[in-house]
Amino acid sequence: MFIKRCARKYKGKTYESFHIVEAFRDKDKVKHRYIINVTNFTKQQREKILKLLKNPDAKIIDDIDSLFQQGKSYGDIVFFLYQMKNLHLTDILSRYLSKKVLSLTLAVILNRIIKPTSKMEAISWIKKTSFPYFFPLKDKDYHANRVYEAMDEVYDNLDGIMEEFYKLQGEKPTLLIYDITSTCFEGRSVRIAKNGLSRDRRPDRPQVLLGLCLNEKGFPIHFEIFEGNLKDSETLEDILGKVKKRFKIKKSIFVGDRGMITLNNTKIIKGKNLGYILGLRHEKAKDLLRDKDIQPELFDKPLPVTIYQENGKKYVLCSSEERREKDLYVFNQILKEGREALCVVERMVNKGRLKKYDKVVRRAQKKLTESGALRYFDFSYEEGGEFKIIEKKDEIKRAMALCGYYILETSETEMEDEKVEESYKRLKEVERVFRDLKDLINIRPVYHWVERRVKTHIFLCLLAQVVLSTVRKKLKRKGWLGKRKENTLEQFINLLGTIQLGEFSIEGRKILRVQKKNPLKDVLLEIFDLSSFDLVKDRKACSI
Repeated sequence: MFIKRCARKYKGKTYESFHIVEAFRDKDKVKHRYIINVTNFTKQQREKILKLLKNPDAKIIDDIDSLFQQGKSYGDIVFFLYQMKNLHLTDILSRYLSKKVLSLTLAVILNRIIKPTSKMEAISWIKKTSFPYFFPLKDKDYHANRVYEAMDEVYDNLDGIMEEFYKLQGEKPTLLIYDITSTCFEGRSVRIAKNGLSRDRRPDRPQVLLGLCLNEKGFPIHFEIFEGNLKDSETLEDILGKVKKRFKIKKSIFVGDRGMITLNNTKIIKGKNLGYILGLRHEKAKDLLRDKDIQPELFDKPLPVTIYQENGKKYVLCSSEERREKDLYVFNQILKEGREALCVVERMVNKGRLKKYDKVVRRAQKKLTESGALRYFDFSYEEGGEFKIIEKKDEIKRAMALCGYYILETSETEMEDEKVEESYKRLKEVERVFRDLKDLINIRPVYHWVERRVKTHIFLCLLAQVVLSTVRKKLKRKGWLGKRKENTLEQFINLLGTIQLGEFSIEGRKILRVQKKNPLKDVLLEIFDLSSFDLVKDRKACSI
């Protein structure tokens, strides 16, 4: 049977009618038997009738809600599986890991991207998503202990995996953009976790240092973890040696922040035949301006500008309005803390709690040194007399004038000043990676108590960040990010999470259907070349 359309014209108008018709044969002739007139039915109703006619075993379900079992997160899982596939991360991991370990590793990375939690919570979460429909894991594999075992297999193959990952960009890096951050621990059993300068504002917790090197495209080309109490400047030699060997670099420029500039480090960089662009520490910048008698008029010139050059290196003066606000705030805090430190000593002297000259001087110097304001304050005291606080006004004026300005030291004397500044500002890309790792990926605190798992945990977090960063760059390049106030990376991930995989139970059979409503349908097609989600197509593309 089928639906037949009949049309007739009357007074210039066309009139349509629709009938359910049965075809039969009468003496070698095909004839039609009209069963029922369905002209008054809507187009959608006629289409449903046609489906029933083409599928005789089909059944009409009046209450679909009664058959619905549950919805599982689908859009975010599948989208990021596609992204890892496109970045070749899945391919790299599959060359070193068994299918079970690969599945669990991808589950951990997805968890870090979408809903970062502990490994125990991660495995419980991933099991409730659509992930199990894509990967060959048994129910017993969804256990935290299996995840730890998988991380151990990743660690055993980490050198090979990292080598392939770092070389995804193919070309030799022209810039080596390097910076350091710290990540704190719960527990104290990891050998390299030590108390040190905390960027997490948790000086009470042990930590490790994470050294990260990016190329000029902002892609990671090396990471290393160090003992938590090392100085930034002490992490450089090992990193440079490995990167130079990996890419067989003959000429490249190292870009580092103020913590990297020491006489020893510049010797190390030159010894490896590399150039460098380094930010001067504030104190060294002030000394340079004073010792070389650099005139204040230079600050009125268009910046950046070379202010001094000697012995195969030059110093470039740069400015930043954004940096000025931050520098002024920090500098005023230093002055405030220095003044308050000396006021504490002054009150102790006035109340007679401190009298002896030696004790007063030692206490004042200690307090001033701890405040970081030793350069800007002095004091005078005679035993039994008045304690006076002295402001070094020239030093304060010179430091205040430098707020918002910074000086770069570089070996690239022939490089244009604008290019020197531009290269140095690429350090913001490393800082962005660190912010992502801490604020989106939740790399900290580290709960692993075995050193090999610490390094694996950080590497998997880094892979998750690379995926997120790639998505962000595409959204930004196409203008979606920031187009509206609510258009953020977090909102994009949340919208993906609204796309569900529905499970229906019909006569004992489980039927799976992907939700048709997709708030990002046009965005996914235009920016990521992803057509509508379809379980069969997606499983074929993303499964292993």
